[in-house]
Amino acid sequence: GSSCRSRASALAQHGPSKMNSHDAKVEALEYVAFLSGKGGEVDAEMEAQAKKVGMSKQDYAAQVAGGKIIHHLMDTDHNECGMSPSIYDAAFVIPQIARSAGNPKSLVSMTIRSYMFLFGNFFLQLFILYMITQEEQVMDKFAGEMALCNFGAGIQTCPDGPNCIGPGGTNYQNTGRMYDYESWTTRTYVRDSLKILFPHKADEIQEKIDPGEYGLENYWVRIVCVFIFMMSLISDLRTSIDFLYILWYVPSEAQPWIEYRVPKWAPKEKVKEVLECSEADFIKFKIAGMPKYWKIINFVVIVLPKLFIWKKTAKCGVMFLMETAGIEDVIVNVTA
Repeated sequence: GSSCRSRASALAQHGPSKMNSHDAKVEALEYVAFLSGKGGEVDAEMEAQAKKVGMSKQDYAAQVAGGKIIHHLMDTDHNECGMSPSIYDAAFVIPQIARSAGNPKSLVSMTIRSYMFLFGNFFLQLFILYMITQEEQVMDKFAGEMALCNFGAGIQTCPDGPNCIGPGGTNYQNTGRMYDYESWTTRTYVRDSLKILFPHKADEIQEKIDPGEYGLENYWVRIVCVFIFMMSLISDLRTSIDFLYILWYVPSEAQPWIEYRVPKWAPKEKVKEVLECSEADFIKFKIAGMPKYWKIINFVVIVLPKLFIWKKTAKCGVMFLMETAGIEDVIVNVTA
């Protein structure tokens, strides 16, 4: 643990200052070993206990570590105890720790809870993505909003350049005739209402009241914002790839992911006294092998849904940004 390492570095200096170099830690261990004059007793005792219960030393150490974890979690403030930075990591790691510790009830309940949070997370993300898709592809279409495409993208070359004809069928002419969709539809509604109220002046109203056109304010801002959005998703994709690497490369056999490792240069109580360590500092976590059925479960339950949600998030996000016409709106949306 960090407290052990910090205390060992301080002892290497014979004072309160801390050192982070490897040499300082080695010197500290030699210094403590010199003070105690003993070593190996804890290791021999653990090996004897493992033989007594008919287990290998490695499996016995894993179950001892599991018991220490449960005791540590019960006595530790929940705000100070975190095993992983994301819910995906928790659902991936906690079942393996429980398996390594012999599936005690406390760790099995934590496994069940991690999967409940995982499925709740999947549901909420898919619900939000579904709502965004419904808004863009259903509600907006019923409201008459056309796809933005590249309307007005080359307005600086208008009236004779490409993409100079707006959805209303008129030429943009210049930036003074471009509006966002809400403003354009409101202006068009007012003009058409006046034509209905005063049909005898319909031609005059059509000529003198100009609702403008709906179009894209800046093409390159939209491209940059889409790029920024996709870059923000790369880290999440990388975590999915890391999961795939782990599932592919770790051995397909039941290996412990935790161990109870007590330094051999002194009895345990002496180590705890000199280095001011606790039982939790002797628990070591590692990535090791897992049975094939756990690989299949993790791939189907964690990796595949995570990749599916990533794909849907990228698709919905890009679609949402591509349909945003205003410069400020698209920037705010990508940074939200």
